[in-house]
This record gives sequence, C-alpha cells and structure tokens, in this order.
Amino acid sequence: MRFAVTVGRKGSGDLLEAAKSWAEHFGVPYLERASKGSLEELLRQHNLEAILVATADGPQIYNKEGTFFYHLGMAVLRLQRLKNNEHDHFASALELKEGMRVLDGTLGLAGDAAIASYLVGEEGRVVGTEASLLLHFVVEKGLRAYEAEDCDLTKALRRITTVQATAEQYLESCEADSFDVVYFDPMFRYPVQGSSAMEPLRPVAYEKPLNQRTLALALKAAPKIVIKERSEKILREYGCTEILGRRYSRIKFGIIRR
Repeated sequence: MRFAVTVGRKGSGDLLEAAKSWAEHFGVPYLERASKGSLEELLRQHNLEAILVATADGPQIYNKEGTFFYHLGMAVLRLQRLKNNEHDHFASALELKEGMRVLDGTLGLAGDAAIASYLVGEEGRVVGTEASLLLHFVVEKGLRAYEAEDCDLTKALRRITTVQATAEQYLESCEADSFDVVYFDPMFRYPVQGSSAMEPLRPVAYEKPLNQRTLALALKAAPKIVIKERSEKILREYGCTEILGRRYSRIKFGIIRR
C-alpha cells in the first residue's frame, strides 16, 4: 500500500516527533502539513492510497473513503451485557472459560479479542494476528492507550498480545496444541450495505478469504476452530460441521473440531 505519514492540524512537539519516527519505522515519507492544505490534497498530490496521521487522540488513517481511528465498537455494550448474565453468541461459540488460550486470527478492531480476554481472565491468554500493517499499528496503539470507563475492560485490552502477520504465517510457527480455540472473522465477501462507518477500514483491511492450509494449521494449533460468517453455505465450504445461529440470523458461527 502506498502511504505516508503526517501530523494533525494542531500537531507539534511530541506529535511531530512521533509522526517522523513512524515514517522512519515504516520507511515511508513524512509529509509537511501546509497551514491550509487538506489531507485530501496530500493524498492526491503524492498519489497515495492512505495517510497515517499523528493526532492527540492517537494515530488515524485517512483515505478516500474517510478517516479511521481506534474504537471499541460494540465491545463496551457486550461487556455490560455479559456482566448482566446476558447471552453473547461469540462467547458461546468459543465456549470461553477462565484460563483458556485463544487465538484470534483476524484481529481487526479487537472487539472480539477484548471480550475473549475479559472472559479468560488473567490466567488465560489471547493472541491476535492482523495482516494489515496500518490497521495493526492503529489497533495495537489503541489497545495500549485506550482507557475505558469499565476498568475490567481496560485490563482486558492490555492483556491482548498482537502480532502483525497473516494467521497462516503465525500458525506456521505454533507448536501443536498451543491454543484451546482459534477464531476467524474474515472480511465478508460481500460488504454489508449501509455500513458506512466501516468504509474507511475496507481499503486498508486484508480481504483474502481463508484457505485450507490456514485451517489445517489452526487444527494443529488447537482442537477447535470457530468461523464467523453471514453465509451458512460458505461455512460449509470451509468444512464446518456445526452451525450456530438461527435460520434467518444475519450472522452465523461455524465450528470445526479436530
């Protein structure tokens, strides 16, 4: 992906230094921000696909679809529901318990990983792999800096270990039975209509579908795989023998057991 780094409009001092260090880290240009120049102009002038922006609220990704920044999405509400003993389909599908070892092979915004981390507790382990270089960078920074109102959620975020790699690359290095369950939430093959909030994410996300080698490696690393999808047909193609979710549910979870 062609991208560069710049600083927010009011960025100076530490933010300026951070932006320049990020540019050096990624080996991409640092772009000076003109007093009245827009990010859109920078994108066009330098023929870029995205710009990583250092702001007081953390790193943000700007592209032609809009601006993306780290947020917890529905994780806050889901945690509240769990504390009220309400049902969570993800937690049920993975059969999460204290002390479990979980690999989230498609970390994304880490919302599911946050729920897993909370449920497996301090004795458990949650690792998340993210193939997208920029998405991993923004989310990893967010997990280390975000302060949720619920201290249990903040602690859960800090316990997540992130790895910038495809799930297949990471699983190749895993020994047998390194985890109790491996979870995949791949980008839907067909975008959700009307989900405008996610549009800035799609250009920087890793969209390749799961392949059989990745699933085989996952079954070596853990006795159980859970895949989230909208289509039961696709889940069956992956080899899922159990499908959780009502017939007309928008989301289903497929399970493969060793």
